[in-house]
Amino acid sequence: MKTAYNPSKYPVFEADQVLSQKHLNRAISYLEEQDRLTRVGGIGIGILCGMEISQPNSTQIKISCGTAITSLGYQIQCEEQTFGYYHNVELSSNFLNPKYIDGEFIEMQMQYTKMYESLKNSVELLPNNTLEVDKIAIPNNFFKDKIVILLLETSLIDEKNCVTTNCDDKGKRLEFKIRPLLVPINQLNLVLFPEYPKIVNFEKISLPRYNVPHNQLITGSDVLNEFKKNLADSVINNVSEKISLVYNSYKSAINNTVDFNVLNNPKTALETVINANKNSVNVQYLWDWMSDIAFAYNEIVEFDVQNPSLCCVDEKMFPFHVVLGSVEDFSKEYRTPFFSTQNSSLKNSKKRKELTVLFARLQHIIKYWITEDHVIRVTPSLYGDVPLSKKSIPFYYDQILDLNKKWNPKKTLKNRNGEILSYHSNIANYTNLDNVKNPLLYDTEKYNFFRIEGHIGRKYTEVVEELTIKKNAYNLPFNITALNAVDYIGKELDISKFQGRWDDLEADYDMARKRMYNITEFVINWIALNRIDLVEKSLLTNESIDSFKNILTQIKKLLTNDLKDFLPNFISFNEVFKELNQIFLMHRFCIQFFNKDKLSMIAEDLIDRFDDINELFLEDPFAVIYEESQLRWQKLFKELFFSTFVQKHPEIEHKAGVTKGGTFILVYVDSTVFKPKTPVKSYVQLLESIKIYKRGFNLKESVMQEINASITFKDYTSQIVALPEELDKCKQETENIKSNILKVAEYNLSPLYTKEMRSYLLGNLYKAIQYPVTEKPQEVSFQQLVIADFFVPYMCCGEGNNIELKIEKKEPLSISLNTLKYCNTDDKEYEVIIKGKKDGSFLGTAKNAIVKRSDKFYLQPNHESIKNPAKYTLQYETEEELSNTLEIEISKPNEISNWSVAMDKDNFKTFLFTNNAQDDKHEYEIDFGDKTEKITTDKKVVSHTFPFNEKVNAFTVTIKQLGELCINTQKIGVKVGDFNHPDFNEKDFNTQK
Repeated sequence: MKTAYNPSKYPVFEADQVLSQKHLNRAISYLEEQDRLTRVGGIGIGILCGMEISQPNSTQIKISCGTAITSLGYQIQCEEQTFGYYHNVELSSNFLNPKYIDGEFIEMQMQYTKMYESLKNSVELLPNNTLEVDKIAIPNNFFKDKIVILLLETSLIDEKNCVTTNCDDKGKRLEFKIRPLLVPINQLNLVLFPEYPKIVNFEKISLPRYNVPHNQLITGSDVLNEFKKNLADSVINNVSEKISLVYNSYKSAINNTVDFNVLNNPKTALETVINANKNSVNVQYLWDWMSDIAFAYNEIVEFDVQNPSLCCVDEKMFPFHVVLGSVEDFSKEYRTPFFSTQNSSLKNSKKRKELTVLFARLQHIIKYWITEDHVIRVTPSLYGDVPLSKKSIPFYYDQILDLNKKWNPKKTLKNRNGEILSYHSNIANYTNLDNVKNPLLYDTEKYNFFRIEGHIGRKYTEVVEELTIKKNAYNLPFNITALNAVDYIGKELDISKFQGRWDDLEADYDMARKRMYNITEFVINWIALNRIDLVEKSLLTNESIDSFKNILTQIKKLLTNDLKDFLPNFISFNEVFKELNQIFLMHRFCIQFFNKDKLSMIAEDLIDRFDDINELFLEDPFAVIYEESQLRWQKLFKELFFSTFVQKHPEIEHKAGVTKGGTFILVYVDSTVFKPKTPVKSYVQLLESIKIYKRGFNLKESVMQEINASITFKDYTSQIVALPEELDKCKQETENIKSNILKVAEYNLSPLYTKEMRSYLLGNLYKAIQYPVTEKPQEVSFQQLVIADFFVPYMCCGEGNNIELKIEKKEPLSISLNTLKYCNTDDKEYEVIIKGKKDGSFLGTAKNAIVKRSDKFYLQPNHESIKNPAKYTLQYETEEELSNTLEIEISKPNEISNWSVAMDKDNFKTFLFTNNAQDDKHEYEIDFGDKTEKITTDKKVVSHTFPFNEKVNAFTVTIKQLGELCINTQKIGVKVGDFNHPDFNEKDFNTQK
């Protein structure tokens, strides 16, 4: 390959110098050649911009303004012009066959003009405003099978000045003229006009959005099936075709160090993964996986490296022309591309490596896909229009250490893969950077998204609890909510499943319960105190007193401490309540009936006691509380369901995490929240005892009717709206639709039909549309498991919102330490974290090693009670709970003996220390005892020269083993003899351990 002429010398003129044409030509040659070399070497060659061909109509073409540089470095500049004429032109012989003598500057340029001999007779396009007299209007189909070139006709012309009969040679000049030529394709010289690969504009992959267009999503199946939209055959075929096209277009440019065969036809590999997982709870991760593939492909499409680039220009490529192309769309591209010379060959090589890594990543994520049970992890990442390379690595890929080297090409080439965040960043050999292993402990300002993974397929209550703990522990800026994906139409929610609180109703319930406690307790005590008088006066028998006392005692047990435990059993409780009211009224009737003349004082007191309880029953505070709770429950329970939430927040998206400041939505399936169709009756034994007690009165039916009529209990369901309201609306709407269908059908029936025929057709249509409106059967798959997650990019559903109440969970009493292994020489204190009530005490064999500082507790590993190496236990106890048990392991330092020492044979002051344990991976801190700086090393042999003199002939070396709980040590003494003593002998060379 020949490079452009670069003159190595140029003249320097002096005063009174005789100048020759060589002097001047060399000066011009140097300056002119430097100008062209600057373009070629510093910018590039080819069409830089513009010079685009368009066709306003079939008989004209337009060439836009633009700039090009030929391979000799000549710049061609053109303005926008429209060409509607042409003429035949013959190229000058001064261009095709120039005559030059002793002019190296001219010779180096004009040697390439002979290449254009085939264009001697050409068609030149003329602009619409041309003044050429031989112009010819362009006819139809004139541009068929032709290309347009811009030829820089560079003619070498003699300068002559003829006076009368004398013509003196006045030198030569170069003339430049830009000619737009129309050249037939069948006449092309392949060397002069090579074919370039046609530029392919690869289309990016765009995947559908979740639930767009909007469909009503109710059940877990609805939620999971919507994820399958990206798994349709049409989507897979489109993705596969685009990947195959881009790979086959680039495969010659990438290094085939990886087996890329899967990219030739990725459809098989895609379908293998999809078919294995599309019917599992992991289907949402297939959605994420397809999104990763799209991002990986699009990053390849956007990779700006494949513009041709040269370092050494071959000046004969297109020395005096550029090809603009053709009006038609050929399979081959003749337009001269731009070859940049700004990129070094090293930079191009680097870009090719980056492109290879991008293809290797695409191959990996298509081929290696898994899902397993994992712990929940939150990983900072990026969301938005950023390449996949800048995002964190998800959890659902196999061979992570290999993928880590392919995920970010720029980091791969800089050997900085250990900086890439990933769900798997804690696995062995992934990284040694703590900010990558534990990214939530460090600044997350540069991240706008948190990937949340490892929770799909796990019980939703556990996920909510664990994720909430992580969120609070790391102060993460997002909310969490959980939603049930089941159909609630026509169903009644079991209020016992409600995990929140209504403080005002709790207070009302506590007051009513305590009042009932006090009144019944007073009545029980009064009857017990007056038992003898009551029996003697025949007001009550001993048996009835015992039964009555037992019944009242059981009533107290019916009222649980928490309102939410009482409400589900209210209906059964209400039956007991009514039965008891009857008993009190029956007793009152009997006392008054058998003491008509005059009531004794004890009888009046007994009636007063019955009235005390009766008034409480007639007020019926529990029915009021129950009724209010039902009204509230009906208003809020729909908020606990995914279908209701989506109606209010249709902008939900799935990206396997949540943006900063957003709300993370866990979707689960739990049909157990509904009441069973046949509820289990409570308090059956108590009710039977009351009925037996009532039968002992032997009252007439008429008396019982009178007593029952006097009871004025309020109906506790009086204000409660029936739950299946939506089902009724649905039924009504269905009937309206049926009616409209029949009207439309009747209107459109042919008038030729007889009355009987019309009646027959409409009757059959009426029967055909008489399908019942029934509720959707509840699903049993994935019960109480998290099946999907979504997010909205704003905080919602918190601060007392009912959805947050649904996922509240009492935190159990627990204790924890950051580590459970200590050395008994450790004089530091380690905080014991207590979650739950803190008014208890410690238990276990390590309890005496706990000290209290302010309101916190700390473990002292060097405490006398745990000084002996062993395992110790620690628990925490309050009045109500006992915490988990921690097992603390205490170790002590040991002496090691794996180091030996020997004197260097060439220098008696130098000693060699050798670690004889070949498999030892520890680092060691060595203090040579001679006031030199300590060293830390993992080498097997260490050399040190000691400052021995007449007064100092021994040192003690301390070697500490690092990386263990305790610092294990070995001491070695080094010693030399007194070399100045007359008795110098071999004993003067000695060491001792």
